[in-house]
Amino acid sequence: MRIPYLIAALLFLNLACQTKPKKEEADTAATAQVDSASALANRPTPESPRSAADRLVRALYFEHNKEDNPFREKDRSLIDEYFSQPTADLIWKNGDKLKPAKKNPLFNAPDAAVKKMWVEPAAVGGSRAIVYVTFKNGGKPEEIKVDLQQQKGRWYITDMLYPNGKQLTQMIQ
Repeated sequence: MRIPYLIAALLFLNLACQTKPKKEEADTAATAQVDSASALANRPTPESPRSAADRLVRALYFEHNKEDNPFREKDRSLIDEYFSQPTADLIWKNGDKLKPAKKNPLFNAPDAAVKKMWVEPAAVGGSRAIVYVTFKNGGKPEEIKVDLQQQKGRWYITDMLYPNGKQLTQMIQ
């Protein structure tokens, strides 16, 4: 007589301990996906979580600002590491247009004038992201808007909008 009760209790415990069905997980993941335009319009706070998109921009600005700068080095692999294919092709082909200005193309400002740089967390919406880089240029606060696109699971910079309203891709065409 105890065996049927034991089987019923084990069956009840088994059902009570099950995880969510896979269909429910898929539904919640679909609702968590935010529309790209609305996600990019909301600028994240400095306390927002970091993502691979802003880590790529941080690596470019902090590790390659003065040495191994993709704009100053004639190294195609370094350019391809950070920039999308069309932008990398422009930099490779026409990057010399940026050199006579004696400005660091990462800021569109002279190196000596740039102080207190900060890369903010990315606003990510689908396969696009925007990262703001803030800095002081001669004591005046400025920011650069870095546009990124995800391709083959990796982030690449597609363009940079400088404080003076110019875009990187326009300057090197």
